[in-house]
Amino acid sequence: MSQKGSTASLRDLLILSRPHFLAGGVLAYALGASTASPISADRYLAGQLMVTAAQLTAHFLNEYADRFVDVGITNRTAFSGGSGVLLTGRIDPRIALRAGQITSAVTIITALAMWTFSPAAAAIGLGALCISWMYSMPPIRLLGTGWGEAATTAVVIGAVPLIGSTSQGSAPSSPLLISIAVLFPVHFATMLAFEIPDIESDRAAGKRVLAVRIGRRATEVLIGLAFLGGAALLAAGVLFGSLGRPATLAFTAVAPGWLTLWAVRSNRYSLATAGAVTTLVFTILGLALAVLSGR
Repeated sequence: MSQKGSTASLRDLLILSRPHFLAGGVLAYALGASTASPISADRYLAGQLMVTAAQLTAHFLNEYADRFVDVGITNRTAFSGGSGVLLTGRIDPRIALRAGQITSAVTIITALAMWTFSPAAAAIGLGALCISWMYSMPPIRLLGTGWGEAATTAVVIGAVPLIGSTSQGSAPSSPLLISIAVLFPVHFATMLAFEIPDIESDRAAGKRVLAVRIGRRATEVLIGLAFLGGAALLAAGVLFGSLGRPATLAFTAVAPGWLTLWAVRSNRYSLATAGAVTTLVFTILGLALAVLSGR
């Protein structure tokens, strides 16, 4: 293969990995690790490697498993509809599967190394890897059961911060657990916002994600309720003193949250998905500041 061809293949593989999605795992992991003081750099990097490898596994396997379903997508955004790389034919689908197997091996090896200083973090990481496989791949294929969104949220918002905390040898603190509770509905709403642009093509292809199962109108209502629930939990955490005042910065997430809902109902799909991501990022950052201030 020529150097130009190799460069193109590497670029396509990078797009296939959807690196902008990895930021969520980085932020959620940092939120969990922020409960420890001092922070061990070696443990931090090991845990982040395990988390990122498991997340990449989910990306590669999802691209491989949905390569036929994604053909009908017409409303692809930066955060929905897959990367579209496999549809171009520039990468053999088996490469996506092999990449998922390699990142799975990296996850397992890292988890085994982490077992020597944090069995809890290693066990959670291996559990997350299992869900990465079950989400897209048969025979379970969680994304088609109506439970895939909750399972993904449980991993990104539950498992990843707990890995960050336990990898440092710290028991999950009360502020961290409350932060996870706040973030769960926000991330869940984000997952649903990602499904709205593809709801018609998914229905036509027989992909039974939650939005397809309950319908568009019910999905819109659920997005609004989830954002509202996250804001209510956040308010309760601040008012009852479980979270420090810096957590009030997370209320800035309310604005893009409602912007997301408006964009969803207006069929402004790129704005809707970007707004959902902004909501999630702002909320995590505000909660991280609250956790740090309470150490």
